[in-house]
Amino acid sequence: MFVEFPALVAGEESPFAAHLTRLSDHFAIDSGTVVVELTGGGLPIERFSVDHPSVAGIFRPIVLPAQPGRRTVTLHLTSPSVSETHEMGEFDVFPTREEADAAAPEETETAEEISYLLEQQWRVPFRVQKVVARSMRPNFPAFASLVQPPDAEASVMAPRDGRIVAVGGRLPVVGQSVSEGEVLFELTSAPTEGADPATLDLEVDQAQIRVEAAEREVERLEPLVESGVVPRRRFDEAQSELATAQAQLRGARRRRNSVTQTEQVGGTRDALAVPSPIDGVIAELFVSTGAWVSEGDRLARVVNTDRLLLRVAVPEAYIGRIGQVSGAWFQLDNVSGTIEVPSSALSSIGAELDRETRTLPIDFSISNIRRDLFAGMRMEAHLIADQPVLTVAAPLSAVIDDAGMNVVFVQTGGESFERRPVRLGIRDGDFVEVTEGLAPGEWVVTAGAYSVKLAASSTESIGHGHAH
Repeated sequence: MFVEFPALVAGEESPFAAHLTRLSDHFAIDSGTVVVELTGGGLPIERFSVDHPSVAGIFRPIVLPAQPGRRTVTLHLTSPSVSETHEMGEFDVFPTREEADAAAPEETETAEEISYLLEQQWRVPFRVQKVVARSMRPNFPAFASLVQPPDAEASVMAPRDGRIVAVGGRLPVVGQSVSEGEVLFELTSAPTEGADPATLDLEVDQAQIRVEAAEREVERLEPLVESGVVPRRRFDEAQSELATAQAQLRGARRRRNSVTQTEQVGGTRDALAVPSPIDGVIAELFVSTGAWVSEGDRLARVVNTDRLLLRVAVPEAYIGRIGQVSGAWFQLDNVSGTIEVPSSALSSIGAELDRETRTLPIDFSISNIRRDLFAGMRMEAHLIADQPVLTVAAPLSAVIDDAGMNVVFVQTGGESFERRPVRLGIRDGDFVEVTEGLAPGEWVVTAGAYSVKLAASSTESIGHGHAH
């Protein structure tokens, strides 16, 4: 709330300009009723109201005090989004305008004061936040990345030779969610001559006939060889032909059994279902419809992204502090805010340093239920490695770089600001310790600070003209 009004004079109208802003989003309050109430001084209560703003955010009740005296001024707001009462303090109601003008202090404006009107604030994303003492956790930075846990991915392999057939006419696609046991592909028999069941049955019958014929020939020649009528060489050839026929029969039977014992899928007789081994998402696809594959070929890779590993490469200089680590935090461009990682998420500590980077990997297991984290992401992580300290802190978004200096803009009034250089200390998530330049209770700009910085260079042209 920011209210402007002239000195109060008995019997004279005093126009109020009440600038009302919702602190939750810093938007102008664009509807509601404002009542200005005068109380105290041994005089009757007086109320003056207006039931709508003249423009969004600015209400203009006209106050007409009946009698002079010392009065308490209170402003009441009732609107659909918020209802508030603000006691503005005690003010004199003067008997005459001359007395009011004589008592008015000289208007002063410090050279460093920056004017940035509420009408300007409402037109841009703008926020202010109170500076408080916060518990800040000392930490040290390290490069990190998100990786897939070893047990969270599986390869889909071809169980036999065959041709890829799309289930329902459609192959799975990269990024598709699948469930354990869900059929991803159908695999028909490999392309052999006469691979249909009828042809295979015929091959078995023909092989059986050849075996029987060879057996009869061996039986016929055996006594003839013993009596010396037929040479031994002829008998040996007959036995060899019998062994060949028996081998052909076994092969024909195996080919027939390969088809007759194949799982029946979708009405296709010669089709073997190839399911997903785990719940997850298709990460890679290695085949296309109609492709011929061999037993053991990779068809797809499925990953479960519900959990990921945050792998932090701890520099050799910080290895002595690993035993003190009580958690971590990191930030990503595509995820708002800070992602906290508790100490209970620590899953492993590496056994040896990387010879090239001189870092030791430590892994934290983190949840990814919202699916907004992806393996392969890289970031700077911060490992918490000491007891928290209570200190003055401000939102990191309040600090801007101004000519190589860390600066914040402190709100000194509803429409006035001060540029304040600060010295920073511990950074913890979205907040940073301020060791010099701020005190608890002050308000700093956390969104729109750059706009205030621009206003600082052109305050004279922006002016303080509250004609509104």
